[in-house]
Amino acid sequence: MLGLMREKRIVIYMPDALVDALNRVTAVSPRSRSEIISAAVERYLAEAANPAAEPASPDEAFFDRVAEMMQSGLLQPGDFSDRATEAPRPKSKLWIN
Repeated sequence: MLGLMREKRIVIYMPDALVDALNRVTAVSPRSRSEIISAAVERYLAEAANPAAEPASPDEAFFDRVAEMMQSGLLQPGDFSDRATEAPRPKSKLWIN
């Protein structure tokens, strides 16, 4: 971490699925949510300072991050709803008899 220094309380907004995943991991981890989030922010800042280590495309970065979150237990396959259950789209042509 960045060392011992004063702490500040901040408010952040996250999707419900991410908060639920974070709570699941925190329940079985010796670290608090604040410690986990602080470590993630520090890691993000360290990676941002070293642009040579970034993947070649935004798609690769996204899939690498999702894979990393699944390996760490932050994301589970059922965390997000399946869009395949949506109603079928209406036909694009109007037929008149």
